[in-house]
Amino acid sequence: MRARSLAVLVSLLVVAPFAQPAAAQAPGKFPPDSLVNTKVFPHNTPVTEVLGAMRNFTTALGVRCGFCHVGKEGAPISSYDFPSDEKRTKRTARQMMLMVAEINRRLDTLPERKNPGGLSATCNTCHRGVNRPVPLSMYVSDVALSAGTDSAIKTYRSLRERYYGRDSYDFGEPSLNAAAFRLAQGGKFDEALALLKLNEEQFPKSSGVYVFRGNVLLMHADTNAAADAFREAIRRDTTNFEARQRLRAIGRQ
Repeated sequence: MRARSLAVLVSLLVVAPFAQPAAAQAPGKFPPDSLVNTKVFPHNTPVTEVLGAMRNFTTALGVRCGFCHVGKEGAPISSYDFPSDEKRTKRTARQMMLMVAEINRRLDTLPERKNPGGLSATCNTCHRGVNRPVPLSMYVSDVALSAGTDSAIKTYRSLRERYYGRDSYDFGEPSLNAAAFRLAQGGKFDEALALLKLNEEQFPKSSGVYVFRGNVLLMHADTNAAADAFREAIRRDTTNFEARQRLRAIGRQ
């Protein structure tokens, strides 16, 4: 990767601050005079550049300084122990910086690579405002498995209220369908059907929700209920060929 591109990338992703050496800093001084305990960010980087990069980082993950650094939320920023490596999230972030730098290095090695606009990956490429960049379907199904259906439904509603209209999560119909199917594969049929019911609330005219409902019921060996679900899918959309094929397959055409 070109040196300038790497410099821009690092400035966007830095997470390891301040001051070198620690004894040279006045206690509680913010911003510090120089950097300490940096393992990815160059020691001679201007402190103002580091501060700008940190703001970019927190925005990309939708977090505040205390997510990676030792300090009490609401306390003066000067009381934070920025050099400390106590938090796992800070140590992880360093590895993420190196990973993204490697991705950008490899972008220029792709066959017939054309990049006139200087396109590069950043932390926001995956995180998009959330600290755990997983698909909504996985997020909701994981909550269902660990804390139950009610918690999963509350989680979905909370995420939808906070993030709907942004590109952090996909609140389209497929997300809960996929989450339900994932639960059914693990034998959690009641939980799967509950998520499909929630999805029908969001998409009350959907035919596809009933195809998934039928598939989940088939996995649960409830052929009669599955056939009813497929018929409802067809009633809602007469062109739903998947539902028709499922009915033929189970001899309920």
